[in-house]
Amino acid sequence: MTIEQQLVRHVRETAFSDVPEEALAAARREVLWALGTAVAGAGAEGSDTIAEFVRQEGGRGPCTVIGFGDRVSPGLAGLANGSYTKAREFEDKFWMDKGHGYAIGAAVVPAAFAFAELAGGMNGKSFLAAVAIATDAGARMMCGAPTAIDSGWVSSYVFSAFCATLVVARLLKLDQEQFMNAMGLAYAQTTGSQQANVEGVMGCRMQMGFGVRNGIASAQLAKMGITGVHQFLNGRCGLYPLFFRGENIDLDAITRDLGRNFLGTRLGFKAYPCGVVAHPVLDAVLALRGKNGISAETVQAIQVYGSTRLSIMVEPRELRKNPTNHVETEFSLPWAVACALVDGKVSFAHFTDAAVCDQRYIDLARKVESDMQEGRQGAWVEITLKDGRIVTSGKVMTAKGHPDNPLTTEEVVASYRECVKFGPTPLPSSRTEQAKDMVLQLQDVPDVTEIIRLLA
Repeated sequence: MTIEQQLVRHVRETAFSDVPEEALAAARREVLWALGTAVAGAGAEGSDTIAEFVRQEGGRGPCTVIGFGDRVSPGLAGLANGSYTKAREFEDKFWMDKGHGYAIGAAVVPAAFAFAELAGGMNGKSFLAAVAIATDAGARMMCGAPTAIDSGWVSSYVFSAFCATLVVARLLKLDQEQFMNAMGLAYAQTTGSQQANVEGVMGCRMQMGFGVRNGIASAQLAKMGITGVHQFLNGRCGLYPLFFRGENIDLDAITRDLGRNFLGTRLGFKAYPCGVVAHPVLDAVLALRGKNGISAETVQAIQVYGSTRLSIMVEPRELRKNPTNHVETEFSLPWAVACALVDGKVSFAHFTDAAVCDQRYIDLARKVESDMQEGRQGAWVEITLKDGRIVTSGKVMTAKGHPDNPLTTEEVVASYRECVKFGPTPLPSSRTEQAKDMVLQLQDVPDVTEIIRLLA
């Protein structure tokens, strides 16, 4: 069997009883995180325009737009909710190494809920198994391209349509041939360059929405008999040879310990709502600030040390030091460092168009310089104070939220509770708490569609 066939068979045939409890627990956290961040994302600047777009595109349908409550078609719900999971730059992360990672649940969870509503309801056990197994398969595909970050493609978006297809095709109970066609159709709709990050445009978050929408459509089309390529990963013009030409490819990662090791257990959750490569640096900054009584007024210069993984939030230098809108701030390491130093924390409030006008952050961001070396391990910060002292942080090897330094379930719940405060309209805590309780006992829920409707 080809690697594509093996992966599809794994997703189709793995039963709930074959998934270890550790992977099911990880999937429950994944669902809770995706829902919380989607509510917050629905309240982000520009997200009301996405809601208006899906209203204009089609009449009433069975699927819920999180935060707004509109009922639209599965594809349009996937477009909106997928975009919202990414809108605050606070999504889950499957870490590829100590320095960077990609989102999976941000695609899998909105797609799964869209299908559950389309189907008229679904029990939690089927839903949970599908999320856990699709997440494992999506992570394996990402591991096949471990140096994708150097290619100009962003794996969060490149693999989003595949991840959405995996979960919907399983829930649709497609046969092997149909499932292969669905994955080939997902490949036909693949997108995801870094250019939106570079320019700081809302098209960045939309790429996740496009992926979810396209994945849902791929599974539906395959069910109706539309065919797609079968060598979507490793064919002569498959994803790996075409998109990642010249990069390291690890084909063994696709099937290594398949069915025995579920990679969703390695899914991490962000400690800060900004580009993940900055997180080790922010850990270092906040630790240094807390121990030395540093304030923004006492800082003369800030030097960040790390690997070249930081470059996507450091370059182009002038843009990153002088962001002009909320999207640009999310991908600016100097901005994030400045916010951490000024306020001793990094939160949603720092990545808004209003915050961009705050002179305290502006002045300090311009003082941040970066020293990057290929292969350097860990990140640390050196701050020169106006009194002449130089203070240096410890080296941070593993950021908070990385699976080797994970958020606890209690911390995930706390983040969810914070996220649901930032929706487009206030949601009663009785509803958000009920949704949370249902997710944490997801395998026992008779109908998961009640959960997403509580958050509308």
